[in-house]
Amino acid sequence: MSNHARIMSTLMGEHAVIASLIGTHRIHYVDVPVHRNIGDLLIMLGTLRFFERQGISIGHKAAYFGYRSRWAHSDDVIVFNGGGNLGDLYEGPQQAREAVIHDLPRNRIIILPQTIHFRSQRAYDACCQIFSQHPDLHICVRDHASHGLALPMSRHVYLLPDMAHQLWPIRPSRTQADGHLALLRSDLESAGSVATNGGVHADWRELVGRRNTLIRLARGILGASHAVGLAPGLQSRELDLWIRYAARLVDDILDFFGKFGTITTDRLHAHLLACLMGIPGTVLDNSYGKNHSYVAAWTGASDIVRVEAEGTAGSLGMLPHA
Repeated sequence: MSNHARIMSTLMGEHAVIASLIGTHRIHYVDVPVHRNIGDLLIMLGTLRFFERQGISIGHKAAYFGYRSRWAHSDDVIVFNGGGNLGDLYEGPQQAREAVIHDLPRNRIIILPQTIHFRSQRAYDACCQIFSQHPDLHICVRDHASHGLALPMSRHVYLLPDMAHQLWPIRPSRTQADGHLALLRSDLESAGSVATNGGVHADWRELVGRRNTLIRLARGILGASHAVGLAPGLQSRELDLWIRYAARLVDDILDFFGKFGTITTDRLHAHLLACLMGIPGTVLDNSYGKNHSYVAAWTGASDIVRVEAEGTAGSLGMLPHA
């Protein structure tokens, strides 16, 4: 087994602690991503594969805007999707998480592997206040900086790799791939990285293309279903249709990635996808250090991963007091 394959196989096994926390209980899977970010879709698909492998029963699935605490029975475990939205960078998911954690003090709640980033000390302190009051909140984080930020939030903090690792291995459809892909962020997490070695330049938006319209439509339908009070079981079935569509979308991205022999990226999940497919690549950092922090914790020892030298992308974790 190669150095890279050994590392990837080991990372898959790190998630066993999550299964032990759930045990035989039914779960509610909350914050299912309904948008075009391929990284979040990879997390979702890896999470669902993990649940299937572990024989975990999903009672309800819901987007963050479609879940209601009153749906939970006393013995249900609430499981929030992993990713990079634990903080104040994105509006919506954090507020929904805080509301559920406040409303369900008697339910076990698990937050799957997240990167934590707060720009505001006030928002961080408010989050710690809400989270720390819950006696059975379990927070999984993807890097050491996030681990430090999570300790005031809960007595139960776990350093674990991203759930997309459950998709290992992904076999490229082409065996004679060549060329270079530079997949670079064009959103608020961009650190202004510029790839100088040519090849194809793109971001998730360009790869998703015209399907953006269908994705917005799916999100609108789910939002309307929630607004009119559609039963949670029916909302879960609607999400199942979305998940099938999202899986086809990811398959198209896999076919595209399989055309390239090397990849340079400042998107964490473009790096992880390259790792899952065994494609050598260079990792640039994002605006607040998420990528390099993750690589340092998990994938940096692989012989197909190269990390660009640290620049001025920003500090890790949280800004200090003003």
